[in-house]
Amino acid sequence: MAYIIWALVGVVIALLFGAGPRRRLYRPSTNSSVLAGAFGAVVGGVIGDGVPHALAGDITLVSVAAAAIGALLLCWAARDRVEDAEP
Repeated sequence: MAYIIWALVGVVIALLFGAGPRRRLYRPSTNSSVLAGAFGAVVGGVIGDGVPHALAGDITLVSVAAAAIGALLLCWAARDRVEDAEP
């Protein structure tokens, strides 16, 4: 159950971070940001909770905070950059 909560936290963070609809109609990296947020949250939640506790399925405040930090880090890494745009 904790893995689902952490993944949902990551998706929400990714949407708030800017993976949602923008002014441009075509956003090819929207899915990658949402997936990066979910994956980062799961990894961050496991690291924050510790592997033995994560296997037990308990949700703690530390694991949710670590999931949010992991989602933010991977969303930041997967974001659009100005130098990546084609002229």
